[in-house]
Amino acid sequence: MDRKTISKMVKASGVSAGEIILIHFWGEDEDKEIANSFMVAVAEMGATPVLLQQSRSINRDIFLVAKESCFNDKYFNLFDSFDAVLDVFAYRPVILGYEIAVGQFDLYRKYMAQLFSKLMNCKRFTQIRIPTIANAEESGLDPQEYIQRMERAYDVDYTAIYEACKQEKERFNGVKKVLLRTGKDCELSFELTDRVWHIDAGDGDLPCGEIYIAPVEDKTQGTVYFETFFLDEIRYEHVQLTIKDGRIIHSNQPEIVQYFEKQPQGNRVVCELGFGMNPNVTDLCGYTVLDEKMYGTFHIAVGANTMFGGTNEATDHIDFVGRGVIVIG
Repeated sequence: MDRKTISKMVKASGVSAGEIILIHFWGEDEDKEIANSFMVAVAEMGATPVLLQQSRSINRDIFLVAKESCFNDKYFNLFDSFDAVLDVFAYRPVILGYEIAVGQFDLYRKYMAQLFSKLMNCKRFTQIRIPTIANAEESGLDPQEYIQRMERAYDVDYTAIYEACKQEKERFNGVKKVLLRTGKDCELSFELTDRVWHIDAGDGDLPCGEIYIAPVEDKTQGTVYFETFFLDEIRYEHVQLTIKDGRIIHSNQPEIVQYFEKQPQGNRVVCELGFGMNPNVTDLCGYTVLDEKMYGTFHIAVGANTMFGGTNEATDHIDFVGRGVIVIG
């Protein structure tokens, strides 16, 4: 990823002059040039960059010998000074990747829990997946295809995406109910009363480009069709879901029915309606991080939504992406 793209991403995240920005970097020393580029980009915006590296190998060595007294309140209070966090990962965060004694691993888990409790209190928290072979492993894509798709999705006009998202959001101002038409004869209605639309144009989860809302949990009704449907790393074709009182109750695919029958009730609740707005995501690949941002698509999700204005608590949050027509009224 080149510095020009990184500079655009940092600007889109909302960094402004005079702020103190934590670059929270998940990666080894061989990938540290990525973190350095983010530091430079933050400085270019007139803000102060501070680097905290979370290297699996270094954390292993630290927590093999760490004591209860090592990371106390004095340490965690340092994070009260940061205006924003750029959570940059060259590989999957938090996972230690090494076997250590149970007691020492408990210290590591406690450290991470306390750290994120502090970081999430910052004004802004932006997650940035770096297009690396390590990150490609969780996507299900060929590594080179993953890298190309991600770099293209990042290299966008963030101002234009924000303006497009803002315009699309304004289209729904005051709208209490919408109807989603898909396939030949599927219609799904959403109740939106007292819920708020959100814009993701670079200051949340990158790559970006969507507007989304938490519909009223027990009011979604009808059927919805997906030409291509990805669930639990399996691709299905021509899928129809039936939703009653906000919960998935049936599908034309027996395997999907069986999947949801095994899920807790909270994981069956339709918790999100969103629309992709990123013009550099041009086709579905099965990797939700990209698919839900594809311009001209809708996505619904089941599971948790308390983080963006809903009331459904659940263990998972799973998005499904398709094409359809939205009717307001």
